[in-house]
Parts: sequence; structure tokens; C-alpha cells
Amino acid sequence: MKIAIFGGSFNPIHLGHIKLVKTAIETADLDKVLLIPTGITPHKSNSEMAPAKDRLKMCRIASLSYDNIEVSSIEIDREGKSYTYQTLNSLKEIYANDEFFIIMGSDMYLSLHTWKNANFFLNNLNVITDLRNSADIMEIEKQCELLKKYGAKSYIINHSVMDVSSTEIRERLKNNLEVSEFIDSKVLEYIKTHHLYGT
Repeated sequence: MKIAIFGGSFNPIHLGHIKLVKTAIETADLDKVLLIPTGITPHKSNSEMAPAKDRLKMCRIASLSYDNIEVSSIEIDREGKSYTYQTLNSLKEIYANDEFFIIMGSDMYLSLHTWKNANFFLNNLNVITDLRNSADIMEIEKQCELLKKYGAKSYIINHSVMDVSSTEIRERLKNNLEVSEFIDSKVLEYIKTHHLYGT
């Protein structure tokens, strides 16, 4: 099978995340995408982070309608910070004969070669990213050439899937502004029921 991992804080998961996954499935002809919410992320402060159990539940709610999207708690279950190479190592034991991909936004894609043990997982992954805006094109193309030297293939989605971030959604929720166009209605219901992000 062709399996993609899509990790992130998903704080909260929004329709841009889901649209990116659906577009990635079409672009690379994927069989399955594993959504992997982080436990303790090495890249971000946890000051505004919803509890891991809530972010995991929101991911499960958001993916309920999609047979080829699964949610994994592998990083939440691991104690301490999680790095991509650790997650990949664990998953390759479970899916020993499958081809792996990683889905990420263009900002993460541009810093990929600086990640911990980058050489290891770039030799074991194909990378799928999106162009958030036309200004990214030159940098993305340069990064694509650089990653080829590591042996990684890149798939570029040539349009922005949704120009919204979890940070913006949290700010809108705190200020009691409308977010229904950015977030699944059942996820929003969960957020309000559990009083997340100042609701």
C-alpha cells in the first residue's frame, strides 16, 4: 500500500487539513492517510495547546466520513517529545512492506532538511506539500532539488487548499467570531461542549 503520515498539533483540526489530505490522496494515489496528532511537539510551545485526548478526539470526529483516513495515537502514547524519524521507525515495523509518504505544509517542507535525523527519514519517505501562495514557488522548487539529493521524491500540490490556520481559528473562537466555514460542525460542537480555546 501507499501510506501517508500527516502529523501536527491539530489544535484544532480544521477543514484545510482535511482538504489537504483529500488532495494529497488524489495527487499521489494514496491508499491510506494516518493523521497523527502530536503529544509534546518539539517545534511549538504548548501554552495554547488543548489536551492531547481532546485533539485526538477532534481528529477522529473530523475523519469519521472518510474510509481512507485513519487517526493514530502513536505520538500521544509515546512519553516525551516525538520526532518524525521515531514515528516512521515504529510505523515501518507495522507496515513493513508498504511505501511511505509524509504530508506537510510548505513552511515545514522548506525546513525539512534541518529536522532531527533528516537524512534517515528522507531516504524512507516521499514528501507531499502544497503551495500556500505563488511567492513560495521559487523556494519550493529549490527545496525540491535539495531533497532529491537525499533520495526523497516530492509531490507538489500546485494550489493552496485553504488559507486558514489553527492559530487564526483559536483567535476567532476566543473572540466569539464565526468559524463554521473553517471547521467541521461536529468538531466545533465538541470544542464548545468541552470549553476549549476560551469557548
